[in-house]
Amino acid sequence: MKGTMNKARNVSITLAIVVLLALLSLVRTSPVTAGSKPTLTKKELKALIASAKTKEDHQKLADYYKAETERLEAEANDHDEMGEAYKQSPSPMAVKHPEALGEGHCHEMARRFREAATQAKELAAMHEDMAKAAQ
Repeated sequence: MKGTMNKARNVSITLAIVVLLALLSLVRTSPVTAGSKPTLTKKELKALIASAKTKEDHQKLADYYKAETERLEAEANDHDEMGEAYKQSPSPMAVKHPEALGEGHCHEMARRFREAATQAKELAAMHEDMAKAAQ
């Protein structure tokens, strides 16, 4: 009995590690929405934020934040889907620690991605207003 429980635990831990590694590889390889290229590199973004004065500068920033909003919303939707998958087939560890693993974790990540998307949307709107005001 004890050997069976240890095997199930090891399988659950291995599965959780594989899923986390897969998620990390997705996050690293998808800087913006699927099929599109980044509008600005992080270095260009920082430089443009520090120096933006013209209508074009602020419109570039607004476009960047619009794309970022879309990417973050897509990530949130992906995490909602993963949460539902975990709900249908919870691991023993996820049942024991519902907020840290599986469904609870995915729904919390979705909430955080949506919060970040809201902030990116606000930044896009701010830069659009600044572009309109710039000469």
